[in-house]
Amino acid sequence: MEVWNGSAYVDIESPMVGTFTTSTSTILTGETLNADWMELPASPSSLGNRRLVTMRGTMNGKDTRNYSILYDPQYYAATWVAFNYCKAHRGSGHLSSWSANPQIPDNLQVTPSYPTGYDRGHQIPNALRNGVSTMQKQTYYYTNSTPQLKEFNQGIWQNLETAERNIIDNNSAAATDTLYIVTGPVYKTVGGNESVSTFTTGGKSVSVPNYYYRVILKVRRDSSGTVTAASAIGFWMPHDADTGADDYTEYACTVDSIEEKTRFDFFANLPPSVESTAEANDSWTTFKNFSF
Repeated sequence: MEVWNGSAYVDIESPMVGTFTTSTSTILTGETLNADWMELPASPSSLGNRRLVTMRGTMNGKDTRNYSILYDPQYYAATWVAFNYCKAHRGSGHLSSWSANPQIPDNLQVTPSYPTGYDRGHQIPNALRNGVSTMQKQTYYYTNSTPQLKEFNQGIWQNLETAERNIIDNNSAAATDTLYIVTGPVYKTVGGNESVSTFTTGGKSVSVPNYYYRVILKVRRDSSGTVTAASAIGFWMPHDADTGADDYTEYACTVDSIEEKTRFDFFANLPPSVESTAEANDSWTTFKNFSF
């Protein structure tokens, strides 16, 4: 079986004799890992072969969550990566060395050595963690990489990430404001019959995503810290070279529409009434202008 130890699911090998008692840290299917983490989708009702893990790092001298992933060894990729972003994460650190994720067995990972024309696309960008060295290193785990076409990665995707980052970086009053983000590749939509191309690297067959998505959340809180309002926006993009030259705002959509295509339940820790309103927005301008 697998049990949650606070930072990762841990395999408990059989045979095992004895009894155990569940606690509040045990994760039940269909629930989120921590009710205070606004970025987390609901955990899947069934993990199957997938792994749900959280990376942690030292920030301001404290052990702090970095990001969480739902890793699918079938694709050698995380099908979602959830993280937050605030000014404290930002700096000028530089790193370019990839390494295996120590929380995932090596045989379930693939070194991101991709054919010509593909970039090693970070799902959580290293630029959103370059002020915290222990966290930045974790953005270079193999499990955070997917094969992105160069034109896509260096075009529309990079432009979206920059616009997202600028919401915090360019707001002088936003020292403590935070964005909550979930992103991932999609190989087949729910009920879809898309063909999936592959290539071989390191003796393993790696699938190329047909789409990429990103959902972003802002929340407003009262003096007690309770969320009173929120705004969210989604982006759904075909993964091809032509899309790379487009304006990212052309692909803005509701979070609800991406949930229908993926069956993921994003931002599940929001109060239900706030969530339903936030996830129905499809305007980047409305989202950008929503005040914290």
